[in-house]
Amino acid sequence: MKWLSRPKFIYVSPWLLAAATGLLVLIVVTFAVSNIQREKRLMINAMLQKAATLHRVIRSGARASYISDLRRGIWKPDPWQVHVQRIIDHLSDDPDLSFITVVDDRGMAFAHSRQAMCGKQLDLQLPADLPNKGRKRPFIYRVVQEKELGRFFEVIRSFTPFQPMLPRIPLSLQELHRQFSMPFGFGRFPAGSKGYYIIVALDMKGYDHALGRLRFQVVMLSLTMLLVGVGGWLSLSAVQGYRVSRKALHEIKAFTGLLVSKLPVGIIATDIRGHITTWNRAVEQLMGIEAPRAIGKKPEEILPRKLADFFSVSGAHSESYVEQAGQEVRLIVHEEEVVLNCHHLVISDRSEKAEGEVLLISNLTALKNLEKEMRETERLAAVGRMAAGVAHEVRNPLSSVKGLALLLQGKFPQKSNEHETATLLIQEVERMNRTISELLSFARPAPLDLADIDVGELLKRQVRLLAADAASDGIMFTLDLADDLRSIAGDQDRLNQVFINILLNAMQAMTDGGELIVSAHNNTGNKTVVITVADAGPGMEKETLNQVFFPYFTTKKSGTGIGLAISQKVIADHGGTIQVQSVPGRGTVVTIELPVKAAGAQ
Repeated sequence: MKWLSRPKFIYVSPWLLAAATGLLVLIVVTFAVSNIQREKRLMINAMLQKAATLHRVIRSGARASYISDLRRGIWKPDPWQVHVQRIIDHLSDDPDLSFITVVDDRGMAFAHSRQAMCGKQLDLQLPADLPNKGRKRPFIYRVVQEKELGRFFEVIRSFTPFQPMLPRIPLSLQELHRQFSMPFGFGRFPAGSKGYYIIVALDMKGYDHALGRLRFQVVMLSLTMLLVGVGGWLSLSAVQGYRVSRKALHEIKAFTGLLVSKLPVGIIATDIRGHITTWNRAVEQLMGIEAPRAIGKKPEEILPRKLADFFSVSGAHSESYVEQAGQEVRLIVHEEEVVLNCHHLVISDRSEKAEGEVLLISNLTALKNLEKEMRETERLAAVGRMAAGVAHEVRNPLSSVKGLALLLQGKFPQKSNEHETATLLIQEVERMNRTISELLSFARPAPLDLADIDVGELLKRQVRLLAADAASDGIMFTLDLADDLRSIAGDQDRLNQVFINILLNAMQAMTDGGELIVSAHNNTGNKTVVITVADAGPGMEKETLNQVFFPYFTTKKSGTGIGLAISQKVIADHGGTIQVQSVPGRGTVVTIELPVKAAGAQ
């Protein structure tokens, strides 16, 4: 079928799908975490860049303010703290700025974006190992959470104030004294001789908002990717389930088709439109119509009227419809009468709506013939039992008749008419007595005198006994006996009677002489011994062959017709079988199969 040729990548293992889903989840999580971490780094770098820019602005702005005072002829310039504070005041309007301050290594604020904090000791944790010298200015950053300012990004960097170009000239002794008493870095003392730090605190509300938006986007993108992956997995699972279901359906259809075609019961099915959809081999053999000719047609177009009457879609839909089961129909098919048992069914869906009809046909012709034969056999058996009883009753007066005939024979002289009449009476009485004995032997079971019998020796003895008569008739015996023939347990006298009878029948059939083959061998498994007698006679027609075991049936002028019937009974009493096969013009083969003697049997 076409669906079997689809690409094999569709038919993947569920474990592979689970592994792919796990890998997809891992990739999505890794992608999301990587994106968030990358954006964090970018935003931190941006804030570090802004802090570095503010630091450079403060340094360069303070220096520019100092130089501007000199250019305006102010020879008493303010300390660097004043210039730094002036620049910080300008920068404090930035909404992203929480605060900027310049402190010494003890946390004393020399400049602050909130001027009220200037000159106060700030509670800061300044790094002890951050150098403040060199061209490169190292820094540290951290995220701080405070109740008043909230969450902010703090960058701490070493700060080196500018060196005044000219020392401030004291105008009085008090100012001179104040100048000498100022802290290190003020006045004429080198400003860079003390450690200072500039602290830039940036508000993280925008950062948190952007990061939250980024996280939301990443989560949504990850969920989208995950949903796409799960959807793909579900699609593959659906395809997998579809493939399994379709394969199971294909197997069920194949099995059902094989079962329907091989069933000995005829099956005719129609769809809801009344067209034939199923016509199996049993119907083909019964009707002599092949399925291609019947499929698609209506039953009345191809079936006999008696069978077509079973199909009625309108009747199947009717509420008063009654299922028809076990109806016998007699038809004339191919000029022969057949007896059919028909069973009509309606195919319905779950809503009890009819979707078609099925007619099951069983051929009862052979069964009816067998029943007829059984009745005939029972009748013959009854007649046989009655005949046996009559024969037994007749046998007693025959003895008296024979005695009287012997008495009469002795009273008349020999060769007289009376003597010859008495002699003829005695012969007829003896013949009748033999017939009655044969009839009683066939009708009544006699106990077997079982003994260990060598089948090979038994057959050789019978052949030697008949060899002279056979040679005079131009018949040559051929013995084919297996060397390992098993012995059997049987009644030797009665088996002698069987084989003598069969050999005599074969010799009498070979009127033109020929070869008479007698063979014996063990069958497969050594459970029985098979004896075969094959003659070269004219053979028998089928009608004759079917009656060879009937009592008193014979085709010979001088035969009684009781020999093969008695032989069959003797073989059956020994637990064996006897079969006759014959082809006109090719001779007859009689096959006898007897069970071997059981190991250890006495």
